[in-house]
Amino acid sequence: MKYFVCLLLSLGCMFAGYAQTGKSVVNWPELIGRQTMQWDSISTNYYTGMILGNGLLGANIYKENDQAIRFDVGRTDVVDQRANPAQGFTDVLLTNARLPIGRMTLITSGKITGAKMALDIYNAEAGGIIYTTKGSIKFKCFVDANHNVIYIEAVGTDAESKTAWAWLPEKSITPRISFGSVAKAKDYKENPAYNLRDTIGYSLCEQKLLNKGGYATVWKSDRHNGKSIMKISVGMSATEKENPVGTAIAELKLFDSIGYTGIVQRHRNWWNSFYKKSFISLPDRRLESFYWIQMYKLASATREDKPIIDLMGPWFTSQTPWPAIWWNLNVQLTYSPIYTANHLELSKPLNKIFNDNLKNLIANVPEKWQYNAAALGRISSYDLVSPLNQKNLAGMQFEPGNLTWALYCYHQYYTHSQNEVELRTKLYPLLKRAVNYLIHLLEKDENGILHLPVSASPEYKNAVDANYSLAALRWGLEALGDINKSMNIKDQDQRRWEEILKNLVAYPIDKTGFMIGKDLPLNSSHRHYSHLMMVHPFHTVNWDQQQNRSLISKSLEHWLSYKDALAGFSFTGAASMYANIENGDKAYQWLNELFDRFMQPNTLYRETGPVMETPLAAATSIQEMLIQSWGNKIRIFPALPSQWKDVAFDNLLTEGAFLISAKREQGKTTMIKINAQKGGTCVLQTDMEIKTVMSNKRKNLKYSITSYEGKSVVNLKTMAGETVLLFPSEKLTDQHILPVKATINNNWTWGLKK
Repeated sequence: MKYFVCLLLSLGCMFAGYAQTGKSVVNWPELIGRQTMQWDSISTNYYTGMILGNGLLGANIYKENDQAIRFDVGRTDVVDQRANPAQGFTDVLLTNARLPIGRMTLITSGKITGAKMALDIYNAEAGGIIYTTKGSIKFKCFVDANHNVIYIEAVGTDAESKTAWAWLPEKSITPRISFGSVAKAKDYKENPAYNLRDTIGYSLCEQKLLNKGGYATVWKSDRHNGKSIMKISVGMSATEKENPVGTAIAELKLFDSIGYTGIVQRHRNWWNSFYKKSFISLPDRRLESFYWIQMYKLASATREDKPIIDLMGPWFTSQTPWPAIWWNLNVQLTYSPIYTANHLELSKPLNKIFNDNLKNLIANVPEKWQYNAAALGRISSYDLVSPLNQKNLAGMQFEPGNLTWALYCYHQYYTHSQNEVELRTKLYPLLKRAVNYLIHLLEKDENGILHLPVSASPEYKNAVDANYSLAALRWGLEALGDINKSMNIKDQDQRRWEEILKNLVAYPIDKTGFMIGKDLPLNSSHRHYSHLMMVHPFHTVNWDQQQNRSLISKSLEHWLSYKDALAGFSFTGAASMYANIENGDKAYQWLNELFDRFMQPNTLYRETGPVMETPLAAATSIQEMLIQSWGNKIRIFPALPSQWKDVAFDNLLTEGAFLISAKREQGKTTMIKINAQKGGTCVLQTDMEIKTVMSNKRKNLKYSITSYEGKSVVNLKTMAGETVLLFPSEKLTDQHILPVKATINNNWTWGLKK
């Protein structure tokens, strides 16, 4: 290795120079303001609604009928609390399903003729004007970031000045029945009828549950200075010990005690601060706006102290067959963009749900393995009760790789945060249990090769040695080994893991690439990329392994050649995999096709009912075009489309807890900034020819630079808190990291257009 020593400047000049370089000087109201969603019409469609949320409570605004605007009310933890025998695959959809609440409607005097509305994601506020045959109504709505209150105000003109409200409750029944996905079970007893009544100064709709728990919607309507003001809160109690009516009233009283001005200021402060953790800026306004809206949806759907995101988040609709949590793709894709976006706080509910429900994860495996194993079936509620049994092969219900893949997300939290306490005490023991479950399934053949028995490859068929489960096992074994060595845990199972990896059956392949499993080729359209998990997201087979490049390419092309069954998340998987093999044009092509064919005006996504994962996975695909960190190497601009000449990002988080910023101008990378939050070795790959490397903490910084396929690979040892700048020249110029000008879809806005 050849070592370079940065002696370009004296220590004093270096700090002075650094003070003028590498800064993120962003006009945040302008940057996020240009992502505002616009409506010039209004329809009776959930997927064209204006969505608001605070991580628990949510609202979706669209038209009820020609004379009413609806404000759907959802709360993520409003879940039925029946005893779950966990004997049938879909039991949870009857016993512990999410339940509907209802909607507040704003009644108009005349027929609605049009609308001009906007959803300002910077301040998380919706508003606009509704036009009718008898006047107009100007309205504003937000779900308070700090209190579980939905605030609506409306001001009407002419005959619309006398605003009327009506609450429309929904029957408390699982959507699995009301939507018609399954016949009504013989022993399904409906929850008691809701109770509508008034109390002192409030109106409420109380819904008792069979287990004596329940939920309640409480609202208060006022008129002030010509405005009609509606405030709504929802309380929930899983047992009879708490009073959901009292909880909701207390929230409304606290909201009023602070006062509107204070509430709005705190609400806006929360949202404005949230966005500043990182930024990306793209020359394609459609993709840039889409990305920022996904960040908005993430913070609307969960918070550090709130439940995890299921398939709907806080925007519930009873028009769905999916009122629970799915673990064979949905959760994993939903959480995938959080880590690079530098929003690790949003991943904590997912980490917590594993730790809080460890006993249930253990109980999900056969009793004989509960001493050291844990698992998770396809569907669960928030308690993670979802037994996994080899007998459940009918309907392809036996998916032994689910928990390991879910823990890949938890592992991402560790690699990006370097939180060693969390790793040692929680993640590592749980990952061992998940991997042990797969190990228990292994069977040795006459040649000493270890095989997995028949299991499901999600969305396709059952197979021996299904690549879905094999990829999860191989990644899990390698991750455990890496952790054990790097953390010096001295786990006695290390030798056993190495022996299993040595004797584990190779991934089944044929002339078309990766098969579904042994003796089962991919010969029809397959929307799930379950057979390609080793390529994405696990990277155990990757583009840096030149001997595997042909295999990866033909597997990807063969999978995508069968188009009939491809769904939205197929397109995000394709985009991410093409980004992983450094083909930005192909990644861009698949994202554009996703947007053209599948994405709804408010960026929600539908497969029979709403599902959250696909738009959020598309945000991950965009991130992977800009930056990737796997295999102990950070890749800067690894897969940019040829059309993108100017690109910028700031404070994207990578493995190793490095915050990375970079800028590309006229097709060339002009600066990279590395902030080492925890210190350690940083290996970074870029197409920039590096001429200058400078630190804000050290005058003499040693580093090495090598070449790989025409790219520069810099290796440097960093100190905790150190910032290192990389330049393509010896001349240090002002390199502010600013949003770039849109050259594609210049005037694009999401929302509903005529």
